[in-house]
Amino acid sequence: MRKLMLSAFALALSPLVAFCQPKGWNDPFPPHRVMDNLYYVGTKELASFLIVTPQGNILMNSDYETSVPVIKASVEKLGFKFSDIKILIAGHAHPDHVGGDNMVKELTGAQVVVGRVDADKTKDFHPAGQVHPIDRLVDDGETVTLGGTTLTAHIMPGHTRGCLAWSTELKEDGKSYYTFIECSLNGQFLQSLDQYPGMVDDFRATYKKALTFPVEVFLSSHASFYNLAEKYAKLEKRGPGDPNPFVDPEGYKAHVAQYEKTFEAALARRQAPPAEKKGN
Repeated sequence: MRKLMLSAFALALSPLVAFCQPKGWNDPFPPHRVMDNLYYVGTKELASFLIVTPQGNILMNSDYETSVPVIKASVEKLGFKFSDIKILIAGHAHPDHVGGDNMVKELTGAQVVVGRVDADKTKDFHPAGQVHPIDRLVDDGETVTLGGTTLTAHIMPGHTRGCLAWSTELKEDGKSYYTFIECSLNGQFLQSLDQYPGMVDDFRATYKKALTFPVEVFLSSHASFYNLAEKYAKLEKRGPGDPNPFVDPEGYKAHVAQYEKTFEAALARRQAPPAEKKGN
């Protein structure tokens, strides 16, 4: 029954979600263990993470609706059941992170957790004729806990008004690592300066806040943001005693600096007066 449902959903895309998919973003990527009980099950560009616990599993980011079959196949390739997902943490309010929420809800019955500030915008992204599922709203500093694993929400506004990053502790070889799943610091493609009131101030405050976290394991909502392809290649070649490539505190700091720089450059371009016409 659920296989039939999955096929039906895949054929019933909303026009908005179908239109917004950049080429290649939805291609499969090898699922893999990042560290401890956290696994990558996303696509080539859209990051989705599976947190496995004795009481069921947590999925972070459903991506596009057409991503869900890719995510499901990755979960099963790792040896887990898709139906064991008990909580779906919705990404920020863009269709490439929450477009598949309805399908995951239908297939698993998972509780859908959404940031309160982004909730109204999140409701815009769903298949035609349906309502976006939201079962729990969370605010900055609140936690999601299942089977001994706790994730803490951190509001990082700018990319969206309610962009939420998540932190947790992962263990490997007897050591604990502060793990940070970034929302998005990407402000380099500004379409306007008034996407919402206070956006520019939010971005600047977020870049400062981003550096206050003691990040050791660095992950993000897009694979390219944390150089997944390069790190996965290192993971595949990793031998006994080699460092885990996802432990990357300096890479995180460089990422924050890079995106702050590109945001300010984009902002300067938007604020620059129009060039005078030649001959005037």
